[in-house]
This record gives sequence, C-alpha cells and structure tokens, in this order.
Amino acid sequence: MKNHTLSRREFMRSSAGAGMAMAVPPYLLDSESSSESPQPVPPSDRIRFGMIGIGMEGSGVLATSISLRGVECVAACDLYDGRHTLANQIISGETGKTVPATRRYQDLLDNKDIDCVVVAVPDHWHKQIIVDACNAGKDVYCEKPMTHKVEEGFEIIDAAKKNNRIVQIGSQRRSSINFERAKQLIDQGAIGDVWYVEAILGRNSPCGAWVYPPPPDLSPQNLDWKTWLGDAPYHSFDPIRFARWRSYKDYGEGLPGDLFVHTLTGVYFVMGLDSAPQRALTHGGLYYWKGARILPETERDFPDLMLTLYEYPNLQVAVLMTQMTHQREVTRFLGTRGIIEVYGDGDQLTIMPQDGNDHDPCYYTSSYPAKMRAAYDKEWHEKHDPRLGTEIKPVEGQQTFYYPANYTEFENHLWNFFESVRTRRPSVEDAVVGNNTSIGCHMANYSYFHKTAAVWDAASRRIVA
Repeated sequence: MKNHTLSRREFMRSSAGAGMAMAVPPYLLDSESSSESPQPVPPSDRIRFGMIGIGMEGSGVLATSISLRGVECVAACDLYDGRHTLANQIISGETGKTVPATRRYQDLLDNKDIDCVVVAVPDHWHKQIIVDACNAGKDVYCEKPMTHKVEEGFEIIDAAKKNNRIVQIGSQRRSSINFERAKQLIDQGAIGDVWYVEAILGRNSPCGAWVYPPPPDLSPQNLDWKTWLGDAPYHSFDPIRFARWRSYKDYGEGLPGDLFVHTLTGVYFVMGLDSAPQRALTHGGLYYWKGARILPETERDFPDLMLTLYEYPNLQVAVLMTQMTHQREVTRFLGTRGIIEVYGDGDQLTIMPQDGNDHDPCYYTSSYPAKMRAAYDKEWHEKHDPRLGTEIKPVEGQQTFYYPANYTEFENHLWNFFESVRTRRPSVEDAVVGNNTSIGCHMANYSYFHKTAAVWDAASRRIVA
C-alpha cells in the first residue's frame, strides 16, 4: 500500500498532472520558502463582509474568514447580545479592532461599506436573509442546508439571478481537494462504472446529538426571542429550543440538514449530478436521545438514526447517520474496477483497484463431471495463463492520499467564496446546487415522517408520495 502526504509543491504538480481544477491559494498549503509568501492585499482590493449569526458554527466561520488575506469583517449581527461580545473578542483577537454589533441584520444590508454577508443562523431564517441580501445588492455565503422548506430554494435562485448576486452554500465538500481527486479518478475510469455510493457517519456523545448547553445568562432581556422565532409557530421563551434548534422541525432539518447535506454535496460534485433525487426511502427512529437523557419536557422531533436510499438516473446512493455509535465518516464509491473511499472531512482518500477478471477457472465447474471439468480447466489455463517470457501486470495496489499540511476544505471553501465576490467568477456551490441537495434533505425527512417513499415531482416542484 502506498501512502502520500503531499507538500504544497508536490500537490500543485500532481494536481496539474491529474487535470485537477480545484482553486487553492498557496498560503493555505505549507510554505516551502519565504519567497512564496503572498504580498499584502491593498485596501482597495479587500473584501468587507458583515457577519450574521455568531453561534457555534458562526463563531468558527467568522474566525476563519478574518484569517484569510484580503478579507475584513466590518459589522456583526446576532439576536443574542452575548454574541456581540463574542464577535468582537474574535475580531479583536485577530486584528486588534472592534466592529459595530447589532440585533438587526437589515443594518448590515443597508451598510454601503459591506460587499457581502456571511450567514450562520437557524435553517428557518436562511431564505429570508439570503433573499433580502440579494435584493440589497449583497453577495451571500450561507451555511447549509440552504432551505428549511422546498419552495424556498426557488425563491433564492430567482433572487440571486435577478440581482446578479454570488450565493454560495457552506457545505465544504465542494472545495475539498480529495473529493476533487475522486472526481478526476472516476472521470478517468480508474474504478470503472460507478452505479452505487454509500456513506456512513456516527457520533456517540451528548454534544454530537445536539444536547447543547444554553448560555447560562440567556433571557428575554438579552435575546430577541420574537424575532428569533420568525415565521415558526409561537412558543414561549425556551433556552433549550434556542440552543438545540436542530432537534425541532420548526427550525431545522435534523440529521439530513446537519449531516446528510455534506455527503450529498460531495456525491453531487464527484458524480456530476445536476438535479434533485428522483426518489428517497428512509428508515430510522428515535431510540436513544429521548426521555430522561434530555429531559422529557424538551423531547426532540427528529430521529437519532436515519438510513436513506436515494435514487438518481443510473445511480443509487445510501446514507446512514447515527448519534448512538462513533463511526468515522466515509463516502465510498463502488465501481466495476475498484473502490474509492474518502474519509473524514475529505482529508484522506484511498483507491483500491480491481480488474474484474477471473484469476482461476470459475468455481461453477464444481458442478461438472470430473472429465468435463478437467477439460474446461485445461482450456481455461491455455487461454489465460501468462506466456513464457511475458510480463505479468497485476492491478496497481491500494493508494492513500492525505491533505497537504495546513490545508482544510473549510478554509478553502470560504476563500472560494470571497474570491468569487472579488472576481465575479461563479460560485463553486451556488443556489442551484444548494437547492438540489436541500431537496434531498427534505425528501429524507418526508419519507421518515410520512412512512413512505418520497418522490420528487420536478414539474410541480414538490415532494409527493
């Protein structure tokens, strides 16, 4: 077995040889000489963004964004005042500066100094903020999944097109060099025809099951609860719902919206899919994270185990996610000439070639009478055994590739967005891609809650049984 951990120079050389098109700024890879350090970005070429949502995900997105060269955060927004403090702790730690913070995201959209906004809020707020931002002339990076309801995706697509805005969805597989590598290998026929893909991921902790601790000081005085609810059904102030919104249908999409969407994004990219699934069938249940483990009065809506089989033209995709057993994430592409496995967040890829041939006479001949079997075996060996003096060419052995030092797909995905804003090049994960993968999430939940297969009716743009 061959293992490859590439340096920056080796990666750039091998990527060019493989025809890889992934855009990767050199400074996200390991520098090998000081001469490769980029020049500072002049103020006139900097991208200035506003951050909307500084929660668990948003705080990491903010910290990563401001670490990118030529990117500057100039304002922040959150409905919880404690996160105004957090935002400026993050920003001042990197830059030594602070920025205005507000509860109103509209203030950021009205700010002429802001080129784009980065959005990390509960799913039920995605559509409204994206559409409002596009209408205000702002480009948008929004965390996955793009939508909370099926019809919202088409509103977002229309708003982005009408206003000529960059919209990028934050599912980072589209910026992974190893998912790019998998795509190139499959396109080149390295594992033959691929008609089946499977993915699995498991968590085994309260935090992994969204049993998050609400901020101890959370109150109606420091949180705009009414606005946080948005168009969701009314519910009295509840710190548990605020912190664990992924658990409730009013605000999130459960396992599909949190985890499936990453897998689907990677599969769409590698396999060149360009439409919603034709059909989805889900099995699962809420087995472990219920009752006394999370307090009965905060019972969640979504299951903690889901298995969904998706059907596309000439492709089946099986996705299994659990919150009861730790299992490292792997997406496995099964071909007629081998298997490709992409692990974790894409940091490791393994290819295991196969030749698909018989290497001995077929065992079915055990059903032949002895004389007939002997004759078949003799003829088989005459046809298939290597001739004297000829070279035996075995199938190339297993190879594993790792990310170069200092590279992460998360950082690269954000860099891709800001470069799109700067250059006006198309987004690597635009609203159409975000919509197709979001529909896949909605179909998984529809099938689970309706206990039937979910079918996508493209003509009416809706899910039917």
